[in-house]
Amino acid sequence: MIRQDKSFDDKVKTFKNNIYGTTKGQIREAVVMRDLTELLATRKNLTILDVGGGQGQISLQLAQMGHKVTLTDISNEMLDVARETAKSLQLENVKFIHSPLQELAGLLDGKFDLVLCHAVFEWLEEPQAAMSTLNHFCHNQGAISLMFYNAVGQSLSNLIYGNFDYIRAGMQAKKVVKLNPQSALRLEQVTSWCHALNLQIQSKTGVRCFHDYMRHTEHWQSQFDDILDMELLYSKQEPYASIGRYTHLILKPGEK
Repeated sequence: MIRQDKSFDDKVKTFKNNIYGTTKGQIREAVVMRDLTELLATRKNLTILDVGGGQGQISLQLAQMGHKVTLTDISNEMLDVARETAKSLQLENVKFIHSPLQELAGLLDGKFDLVLCHAVFEWLEEPQAAMSTLNHFCHNQGAISLMFYNAVGQSLSNLIYGNFDYIRAGMQAKKVVKLNPQSALRLEQVTSWCHALNLQIQSKTGVRCFHDYMRHTEHWQSQFDDILDMELLYSKQEPYASIGRYTHLILKPGEK
């Protein structure tokens, strides 16, 4: 099955309620923001490019810290939500660009101190080519924050839930659930793309290392703070980091 690059113009409210507004989304946001806050601890007034940033949950927080943000997305409906949020926060250091990743080279000039690309690669037809685009926009002394849907986590979750026929079918669903990414990536696959571009992996974090595997999650809402604390604690420890539903990498360019 050929993958098509995905736009979510018709799913804005669904994303807000069923992904960003859930414990899954809250953990994902908290883990990534922890990593980025550590990365940027001593740096101010950076230029940041958020590729496929959707409603801007991450990049608008970085804008609140004083960084200059360019937020792009293939969905103008998603960007409208981000625009309204930026307006309500009185942020004047955010630029919005409605464009797919593949067309950004013709719309943007210069390099950025930090390039973000979160939960985008699993929706692309050619994710390896997208890696070159991210590298193109990153300063030699900058960094890339890449988060992708982890194939190991995908396999583990389906094993736990007993979806054996689905696994035997190569985890290709007969009926695609629109908000469930169907094309997970393996770390060694992404690592090979990084090596080809002379990108060094500075850090690796697992995102949702155990939350999605917990039984009877409806009973755990009252203990969400404890769950989040444990996710943050184990996210950088192996083997837990390698079984997260998503993998977050901080990449540093080598000589170009």
